[in-house]
Amino acid sequence: MFLTIARFELRYQFRNPVFWAAAIMFFLLTFAGTTVESIRLGSGGSIHNNAPTAVAQVQLMMSLFFMFVTTAFVGNVVVRDDETGFGSIIRSTKVGKIPYMFGRFSGAFLGAAVAFLAVPLAIWIGTFMPWVSHEYLGPNQLQDYAFGYFILALPNIFVTSAIFFAVASWTRSVTYSYLAVIIFMFAYFALNAMLRKLPDVALASYFEPFGSVAFSLSTRYLSPVQANTQALELTGLLATHRLLWVAISLAIVAFTVWRFRFADRGSSKGSTKRDIAREQKLAAVKPALVARLPDSTPQRGTWHQLAIRTLLEMKLVFKSPAFWVLAVVGSINLYLTLNLAGLYYGVPIWPRTFAIADTVIAASTLITLLIAIYFSGEVVWRERERRFSEIIDATPLPNWIFLVSKLAGVAGVLLVLSVAVTLVESILYQLMGGVTDIEIGRWMAWFAAPTAFYVIQISALSIVVQAVSPNKFVGWGLMLIYLVSSIVFAGMGWEHPLLNYAAVAQPLSDMNGSNYGEAVAWWLRFFWLAVALVLVVVGHLMWRRGTAVTLKGQWRTLPSRLKGAPLMVLATALVVAVGVGSFLFYNMNVLNEYPDREKFERQLAEYERGYSRYVDLPQPTLADIKLKVDLHPAKGAIYVSGTYRFVNETAVPIETLHLRTTPGLNLPFKVVSLPGATLVRDDKINHHQIYRFERALQPGASRTVSFLTEVKKRGLAALPNSQNYEIDAQPANNGTYVINHQILPMLGMTRMGFLDDKATRAKYGLSPTPATPKLEDRSAQARNYAGLDRVNTDITVTTDADQMLVATGARVSDRVAQGRRTARFVSPIPSINFIMIQSARYAVKSANSDGVKLEVYYHPEHPKNIDRMLRAMDDSLDYFRENFGPYQYPYARIVERPSYGGGANSAAGTIGFSEKIGFNMDLSDPRRLDFLSYLASHELAHQYWFHQLMPADMQGAELLTEGLAQYSALMVMKRRYGPNQLRQFLKYEVDQYLQGRRMEKNAENPLGRTRNQGYIHYNKASIVMFLIQERLGEERVNAVLRDLLAKYRYKGAPYARSSDLVAGLLAVARTPQERELIRDQFERITLYDLRAKQATVSRLADGRYETTITVHAGQVYADGEGNERKTPFDQQVDVGVFTADPADLGFDRQNILSMQRVPIHSGEQKVRIVTQEKPIYAGVDPSLTFIDRNANDNVIAVAAAGR
Repeated sequence: MFLTIARFELRYQFRNPVFWAAAIMFFLLTFAGTTVESIRLGSGGSIHNNAPTAVAQVQLMMSLFFMFVTTAFVGNVVVRDDETGFGSIIRSTKVGKIPYMFGRFSGAFLGAAVAFLAVPLAIWIGTFMPWVSHEYLGPNQLQDYAFGYFILALPNIFVTSAIFFAVASWTRSVTYSYLAVIIFMFAYFALNAMLRKLPDVALASYFEPFGSVAFSLSTRYLSPVQANTQALELTGLLATHRLLWVAISLAIVAFTVWRFRFADRGSSKGSTKRDIAREQKLAAVKPALVARLPDSTPQRGTWHQLAIRTLLEMKLVFKSPAFWVLAVVGSINLYLTLNLAGLYYGVPIWPRTFAIADTVIAASTLITLLIAIYFSGEVVWRERERRFSEIIDATPLPNWIFLVSKLAGVAGVLLVLSVAVTLVESILYQLMGGVTDIEIGRWMAWFAAPTAFYVIQISALSIVVQAVSPNKFVGWGLMLIYLVSSIVFAGMGWEHPLLNYAAVAQPLSDMNGSNYGEAVAWWLRFFWLAVALVLVVVGHLMWRRGTAVTLKGQWRTLPSRLKGAPLMVLATALVVAVGVGSFLFYNMNVLNEYPDREKFERQLAEYERGYSRYVDLPQPTLADIKLKVDLHPAKGAIYVSGTYRFVNETAVPIETLHLRTTPGLNLPFKVVSLPGATLVRDDKINHHQIYRFERALQPGASRTVSFLTEVKKRGLAALPNSQNYEIDAQPANNGTYVINHQILPMLGMTRMGFLDDKATRAKYGLSPTPATPKLEDRSAQARNYAGLDRVNTDITVTTDADQMLVATGARVSDRVAQGRRTARFVSPIPSINFIMIQSARYAVKSANSDGVKLEVYYHPEHPKNIDRMLRAMDDSLDYFRENFGPYQYPYARIVERPSYGGGANSAAGTIGFSEKIGFNMDLSDPRRLDFLSYLASHELAHQYWFHQLMPADMQGAELLTEGLAQYSALMVMKRRYGPNQLRQFLKYEVDQYLQGRRMEKNAENPLGRTRNQGYIHYNKASIVMFLIQERLGEERVNAVLRDLLAKYRYKGAPYARSSDLVAGLLAVARTPQERELIRDQFERITLYDLRAKQATVSRLADGRYETTITVHAGQVYADGEGNERKTPFDQQVDVGVFTADPADLGFDRQNILSMQRVPIHSGEQKVRIVTQEKPIYAGVDPSLTFIDRNANDNVIAVAAAGR
């Protein structure tokens, strides 16, 4: 009987349109993710689209979204019989409960499992498509697809099938099954985010049902070659997790079958009593008598009915348990999102309005969309499902009342939940976080009003989709397709705001408010409101009344019903939509150039074809820059007039001069004067001019060129997206921030701006990017890696009188006249040509550090961290001057800028900080890493490692800039806080480095040969330099750096190489072990495996405690692809015993009972440590100075001897 029922159910599912619709939809989504280069689900970097990890990752990801389909299969296997009236017949037969329930469930589960086969099939077929680059493909291995399907996807489908089958069986409602899907999805995302933040992620991963955390832990540190070739195995954590959740799911199914009552359920005593009381109450109501009926007022009655029906729809939604469940889920999701967002190395931010408004909008948007989708189906189909639609349809009310009342009901409910309740919760969160300046006005302008527009627009779409759908499940499916497709299209670069329904992005800033893009944002909202009105009219015309009216018939007769008020409203809405849309298109695409991804790439490809041949031509060097920059914040305009003096510092005459602006930036310029030269090429598309000197510019000779540029807001430009978010100059009402390439032309020709992605270059027929010059190529020392000259600058800037100005150079004058402020900045010495200009209504706080004036220019509402910044600059200068040499400027500034202006950077004596990163960190917990001081110190260190020492344009350049800035900041933090707090930082760095290896696009380089590999020159460099100073000694390392600076300070060619640093470190190494350690860290890719396998303690006769620690050590070398080979480990390593876990935030030096540096070799060995106090923890390399893929096994709890 079981098999018969299961086969019947499986045949039913195969005939179900949901089966084929789901299979086709997931096939297309997966196919796009495999074959569209800009999406690449599960892969990225050098990982193949069909790599074992990628195939598994895609199936794991799709199984999460497949739960929406799973519910359609298993949610109605029991309810369907009751809804069709067939249930009582089945219950009157000899069919038993167990075969009936298990058979139904098994057939539905198998149907879902077969439908999901579309996912691995799509991956496999996608690998044969001719447009997919072979660089992204490896061999197809059947076991890889089988692992992803049987180990990851199929158990997940079984888990969700069991849960939603149980919900449907317990509630006898398919609707509650779909509600459970929404709750489950939100709970999953929230739980997943929480688990990844917990200290013991491995243990916490058992609570996550889909296995994504367990899978991530087993694959996140794989190198590209391992990810591409290493077959996945069901072992360890992942195996235990899969068995656990399959067992839990079996238990859920078994409990559901046991609890299920095969007989019809009667009314409970409580419900019977309530029914009797309700009937008695109704019977006691006497009918009202009137002498005369009131006069008929149809128009007034119509509006009255609209109000009544709207309130009724809202009341029914509010009375629904589903609403309150979703409301609670949304509130929990918002709270968790706010807690997890904005963390910098574990340091939270102050929940000021500008800092969390974006997060609140993002968190509420998804729950708003899901509630709109869910309840639109409920309210549109409620009457039909309860079988009294014919009575309602027979009333004399016009169609539009039914549609509009349901739309207004859903929108009203969402306005209460997504606006009012979310706003109150956000404000309470601010108050709990210590923020008392709530800024209600900004909340209304930034969140309440935009969200209200979105609520109306998305409610209209959801209601109309249901109105034109054959049933609510199809409507839900269509809206789900809309949700997924909007994500996919964004990933493909289809981001034009006139194509993305109801989506309006807007950068927010405390300094500049919503002025950046505010006007275009509101025009877009009105545009989409008009489009929503068009949809509402269509929904009204398609509204079905009666049983004989079909959807097809409504479409056929629609033109004949389009007259009167519907025609007028539709025409008005279309005129507004077309008019506003045309206005926006003209502003975004005609007055301004919309940064379409394909067009952008084509332009850069054409630019390279036309100009790459000039890259190696001798070009003059900039020597002096004189600028006059007029800022007009209110107008959004910048006018620049400038003069360059350039010198031929080459050994050959120069015949031509190239002047250009940043490719793709669309910044025209006009040359006012260039004596002795003739324009021979004027490329107005790429803004590239070539001049020929009448007489070649001889070595040592100089010339001048004068020019004009301007940046003006032309109408309403498109809001920032992935192409133009930070590239354009941003003349702002308060918080203008511009740098060289945004407003100034450049001399000469370099590869800056050329396409660098391998696949993109191949797509446009470009040859591979030339390899970075190797360390052995001494000719590369003739060029510095930034392509910037040392110049004298004289910059005069004007702005509004109420604003302060900051620019590169020393302030020599500052005055206000005729409503304008004018300030002049002159460089004290020739400095790297990185110019930064900022204007805002700043407050200033200053201090002095041995003759250097320290200043912080900040928004007056952001005073909280200013003293900490000044202290960090003072501490840093003390350390740098003591250990590296003199600081070159009489000033050091930190200048705040709006959050959309990027993170942090360092010009000559001037550091720019985003308001979110530097000025809004919550550093009230002294146990956490003081990341703000670290960041300030890092940026100030660039005054040495970039502005004083400039490396050559070759491998290893960033080690001498970013890597040494990382080290310098670490040493400042070590001096101030001691080495223990640095463990938190190093743990983040190890994790980021190891994950970065996996996403490497080309080949990983050793640290000494890094180039454009941030995970190496930032994250790895921190760990390596800290380890080296621990082993060689801080003083000796600093002596090497001091000598390196003395040799290359302010020097031109030949520029410094990373091998100079390595040679200096080798020269001060004392032992062969230290020299080998240096080579391992800088010249090889070296990974370690250090473990504390066991630790036992026993009490000695004299009362002291002896701890025996069993330590395991291993070491491997890896090549650039990640292939590994073992090599002996033989180094001095710290081994210690503690009274607290070194991973705890509160851990400090008082918790260290003993720390010894002992020789450790490959394999196992025992280390004995005697202490006065009984230890609780013991470990090897507790500070995480070696790059270890599993830092969690370095420290273990100490057990009593003999256990």
